[in-house]
Amino acid sequence: MNIFKYNIVCLFVLLLSFNLFSQTKTDGWEEGSKYNKLFKITKIDTVTGIILQVENIPPMQGMAQGIILKVKSGKDTILVHVCPKWMGDLLNINLQSKEEVTIEGGQAKCNGNTVFIATKLTTSGIILQVRDENGTPIWDRLR
Repeated sequence: MNIFKYNIVCLFVLLLSFNLFSQTKTDGWEEGSKYNKLFKITKIDTVTGIILQVENIPPMQGMAQGIILKVKSGKDTILVHVCPKWMGDLLNINLQSKEEVTIEGGQAKCNGNTVFIATKLTTSGIILQVRDENGTPIWDRLR
């Protein structure tokens, strides 16, 4: 196993050992929630662009804050929903404006807007998998 994969495995083992009592299963990000039902695994696409803005806001009313990106891809500006803010804090995700990013995910309608719900992000050689191959949120395993 190469060192990168070994480090990723170690990171997830470490994260799974954390006790995340402060995160409830009803923050709106959990599997089966109204929000996660927006994601359709049959609509996986890849987008590459430049991050214009990083926000910590809830994607829908009643949800906990999430990491939301505005990404310029060609002539389009895309809203990208990454993960709950608490997961970003736990993983020390530090996405910055002007970074190039490649995002895999699916389009969905959220609050009347077309958004891109991420499954995987790659930036500066770092890969962040936020949903598994079935679209299940990785953060549900961390609760």
